[in-house]
Amino acid sequence: MATSGQVDVSFELINRISQYSGRQAINRLRFLAQAYPTISLSAYELALEAIVQSTWDIPLYKETLFAYNRIAAANNLRLLNANQNWIDLTQNHINLALARLENDLKHHTTNCIKDGIRTSYQELGKHYRKVGDLGNAHRAFSKAREQATTALHAAQLSLAALDLSFDAENFKLAQSHAAKAQGALDTLVGSLELKAAKTKASSTGSSGVDTQDPTEKDIQRWTDRVHLVNALTSLAHGEFGRATNYFLKVRPEVGEKSGGGGELLATANDIAIYATLCGLAHFDRQQLKSRLIDNLEFRAMLDSQPQLRQILNLFRENKYGQVFEYLQSSQMIYQTDVYLAGQNERLMMMIQERAIGQYFGSFSRARLTKASEVFGWPQEMLEQRLVGSIRAGHLAAKLDLDQDLLLAQRPSPRADLLRKLPADAHQILLDSNAALFRLNLIAHDLAVRDTNSSSSSSSSSSATLLFPPPPPAPAPASSSETPDHSQ
Repeated sequence: MATSGQVDVSFELINRISQYSGRQAINRLRFLAQAYPTISLSAYELALEAIVQSTWDIPLYKETLFAYNRIAAANNLRLLNANQNWIDLTQNHINLALARLENDLKHHTTNCIKDGIRTSYQELGKHYRKVGDLGNAHRAFSKAREQATTALHAAQLSLAALDLSFDAENFKLAQSHAAKAQGALDTLVGSLELKAAKTKASSTGSSGVDTQDPTEKDIQRWTDRVHLVNALTSLAHGEFGRATNYFLKVRPEVGEKSGGGGELLATANDIAIYATLCGLAHFDRQQLKSRLIDNLEFRAMLDSQPQLRQILNLFRENKYGQVFEYLQSSQMIYQTDVYLAGQNERLMMMIQERAIGQYFGSFSRARLTKASEVFGWPQEMLEQRLVGSIRAGHLAAKLDLDQDLLLAQRPSPRADLLRKLPADAHQILLDSNAALFRLNLIAHDLAVRDTNSSSSSSSSSSATLLFPPPPPAPAPASSSETPDHSQ
């Protein structure tokens, strides 16, 4: 029997996904069902409803139904029957729509109507995407892009291919399409600026505004979508620094259902969670304040989850125990998130390493008993983490377990100077030899003056050498080497 705590967590997990629609909702619900068996039946049932309402994907419906009934049978629960009426009706719609689209494509191809061919391939891509044939959908969008005649068409088709790769959860392909979409958007902006300049320079007095041209708001929405895709794919690949930078480029409107120009990829709440966790793992104290806490656009997302702002402030104030306690209590959310689940353990380790470095980096010596209270860890666990950080090279220090101290090891300025001295001396020698060589060339009249210079000062100082400078002088021999006097 589920406890009240489990019910609360289950409700929160389902409620997070209820804000999504279409393929994004289906993918998240199916992932939740696999990651959290306690609510797998509820998640699969909601996924079946979403498939029926928003797609014609019969194979996905049957696969999800099979997964539901397998779990139900294992727990001696009632099995679900297939909605045969929906399957038959949907199959009929698929056949009719495909025949019509293929006939249109054949007609436009026969008559060599380039714009019609592009439109037909684009509609075929949308059809295949709806039925779940993502391979044919990708091929159709690629052929449609080959027929694009304007920068607007290329940008729209690049964004369509981008959404398609996200449906397939192919994040490497999504990154590739994001780069293509960004390039297409840059070309579109350039063409619109050139068109506006020509219109302004013309003397006809016409406005020159094409109703089919995208507005500045449209381009901003598409650009935000590309930034969000780059952020999510970087997060899924564990590139937390890159993900944070892209999350901070996204406007809050992207987290709304009508703000992204397509299916919602991530809500404002989820973007705030992703950016906060990546920022904790990647930024130092000053960057947390300037780029997250004091960021006006990101503040709008933090306002929806005030506990995240509190966590950022606690992390900056060295109150790591409270931060780790919150992160531990939120593990169920992170482990059932399609983007965080694969990187959750590594992300938590990086946040803890960042906290260890920030705290102990402020002291020349630190008492372990006090530090264990700050981190909220038993002293034995803290010692193990410190040993790991020191061995990995993340912390320049040594442990004195007899005195329960961690002693920082900072190189002395004298040792640092002596270490750099040979290289600096060698560089000075090279510079001196080069200067003497140039003076010798000028003295023997082997340097050609620049007679085309506009000023006498520049002409007297600039010269083209007839011969290249000599190779760099060899590094001084070490004291262990003995010169050869055989000759």
